[in-house]
Amino acid sequence: MREIKEFTDDRLKSWCIHCGTTIADVPSNRDHVPTKSLLTKTCRERGASYDSGAGDDLDYLPQVIVCQRCNSGFSSDENYLLCVLHAVVAGSLYPDPNKHPEAATILRSNRQVVRSLKAEPDGQLPLFENLEPFTLFPDTDKIKRIILKNARGHAYHEIGEPLFRMPDHVMFVPLERLSPKQREAFEASETGEDLAVWPEVGSRMTVHLLDEEAMSGGWITVEPGRYRYSIGWSDAVTVKTVIWEYLATETCWER
Repeated sequence: MREIKEFTDDRLKSWCIHCGTTIADVPSNRDHVPTKSLLTKTCRERGASYDSGAGDDLDYLPQVIVCQRCNSGFSSDENYLLCVLHAVVAGSLYPDPNKHPEAATILRSNRQVVRSLKAEPDGQLPLFENLEPFTLFPDTDKIKRIILKNARGHAYHEIGEPLFRMPDHVMFVPLERLSPKQREAFEASETGEDLAVWPEVGSRMTVHLLDEEAMSGGWITVEPGRYRYSIGWSDAVTVKTVIWEYLATETCWER
């Protein structure tokens, strides 16, 4: 995706969006939103090349400044979600390396996660229907933490709005389990005439709107087939994501 320079109020950039710590008082660094590990290796390498000044301007990966402690604190849960997704794609916690080489490598390198997925049926997440049952019982709190982390980052990156309080709801569900009506509602965007509130002046989303490239709730693709997100902000700040065209998520902060 193309990088867009933003010109939001600098006072909105004073704190870590996750813990509220004043950025100037603590070590900080750039956090990729979405989590880089959810993207392909090729996409990550192109993003790194762009960051170094050598890549194509369409290879930009969204980033926000957060405190170093928060950034590193999400690593374990990010890795957990990655393992769950790979198990979903492969249909096994022990995938065939010839059929699913990436999944096999990731899961083989994270045996502690594999063991936890086998041992603790805390929250059922049915992954397939009409097939030989393969059901995982992931820790939903771990998954929600990463969904929330990315949602906060997307809202901050696109509309310049730091959202410190907990959201009113965080939802995730396999995309294929939505009914046609639910899928239509999930994918829908507001039109320009529907906008009751415009985003922060100078935000990246304002540039999108002025260029007629996006509407409230319109989808922004980071990597085709791997990750896309949308943001609505009129009646509530609502961040939706689709991960690997499999997992649909929605995080909402009521006004």
